[in-house]
Amino acid sequence: MSRPTPALLLASWLAVPGLALAQDALTPQKLALIRRDEQAALERVNEAYGKRKPSEMTTEERRQVIQDQQSAVAAVLEKHAVSDKQYARQVARLSLEERAAVQEAAKQLEAQEKAAREAPNQPLPPEEIPIQNGITEENPVELESVAGAPPVVEQGLPPGELGLEQTEPPVEEATPSPPAAGQEVPAE
Repeated sequence: MSRPTPALLLASWLAVPGLALAQDALTPQKLALIRRDEQAALERVNEAYGKRKPSEMTTEERRQVIQDQQSAVAAVLEKHAVSDKQYARQVARLSLEERAAVQEAAKQLEAQEKAAREAPNQPLPPEEIPIQNGITEENPVELESVAGAPPVVEQGLPPGELGLEQTEPPVEEATPSPPAAGQEVPAE
């Protein structure tokens, strides 16, 4: 054997387990998430074309719908960092138990989405709000403080800030000067 052949053999042995792990990276949860995103993307494309049947479209419209659907699915797969070939192989090789796990993961995703939609509708529990009556030297307002540090009271504008009086020069109105003696004022 020549020298490059053992090096290639060693490199292939090291690369093969990495390829096997990369193909197993599609868990049932990830497959369910990809399917959900894929269906949402296809639904957006269908709504863009008015949810019309293919028989109601012209040939050019059908061709455009198919291209848009393919690009939407490709964008979803790219978002999840999965090749279409890897995704198709993984879906085709799923056993019955794995398919059930994917369906269960899809149900969990749907339940999480439903809970997220309903959460804003529920009223939040009341919180205690501290009320401060007035600002004094003994009770200053602190926006940010470190535990144990004395209160810092700043007066005036923060460093680097300019007030209106400093940014705009005073506007002086130009008053017309009276005509000098000996000059005639044109009459209108």
